[in-house]
Amino acid sequence: MSEHRILLIENPASISVDLGRLRIRRDGFDDHHVLPKDIAVLCLHHHTIQISVQALRGLAEAGASVMVTDEAHHPCAWFLPQVGNGDLVRRLRQQMVLDGTESKAKLWQALVKARLSTQAINLRFLNRKGALRLERLAQEVQPADKTKCEGQGAKHYWAHLFDENFSREKQGADDAVNARLNFGYAVLRSMIARSLVMAGLNPSLGLGHCSMENPFNLADDFIEPYRFVVERYVYLNNAGEFNSQARKEILGFVMQEVKFNGAGYRLPSAINETIASFVRVLDGRGKQLSLPEDLVTETDDETWA
Repeated sequence: MSEHRILLIENPASISVDLGRLRIRRDGFDDHHVLPKDIAVLCLHHHTIQISVQALRGLAEAGASVMVTDEAHHPCAWFLPQVGNGDLVRRLRQQMVLDGTESKAKLWQALVKARLSTQAINLRFLNRKGALRLERLAQEVQPADKTKCEGQGAKHYWAHLFDENFSREKQGADDAVNARLNFGYAVLRSMIARSLVMAGLNPSLGLGHCSMENPFNLADDFIEPYRFVVERYVYLNNAGEFNSQARKEILGFVMQEVKFNGAGYRLPSAINETIASFVRVLDGRGKQLSLPEDLVTETDDETWA
């Protein structure tokens, strides 16, 4: 199962299987072949793309997820693998037992603290003001975030990360910054949902997100401490309109290295480690989540060398 490759297709194409490989066929071009196991997320970004059931089955068996976008370039559907894990029922029962316990409240507390801490780290790294307020908020988070520190932090963070005219928009945004953020978040969410499913977890049973209409509540929980990766990448790579080239460039955030306990992990590996730590909590083999601390920078690389 690949952890790193995000394949974006945004032109008319036909995807089928040839000798175990995906065959991507486009008029006027040579066929392109890729093994399903080399794909983490396949993003279908054109309304005329055709894909066979055999290709979808091969992707599922390889543990890859498929994301479909709508006319506004926003993700509108996910295809997630349901094979490869024999622990589905046991994990579901564990998640149901966790619901309503103090442990669940503390896990959400940890995720919110990590979100606030990484927001502060971003502001300091990018030489923006406002980090101290977020650092203090991170220390004040209570179990289940009863005092709503996450919401306070978000309002403060967005007021300081970009210029004063910026307004965060989640749906229907057509400005370059929000469009980049939403696209990056969607890919990140797909990666997290895929990791949850491959661990045998039900992504609808969340810790802090509990919407009855959201099938990805748990993915929306675990995306929180990782959002800063997309945000820093967008801040540093926000030139021009959000076009085809920009969509390809934004996928570069997947190659970022994340700090865990002082060591560097590629983003997909870091996500898997966080989900694995949640499984250890469910199994009673651990009490804390492994969460990102920062991104590895060139300075860190020089230090470790």
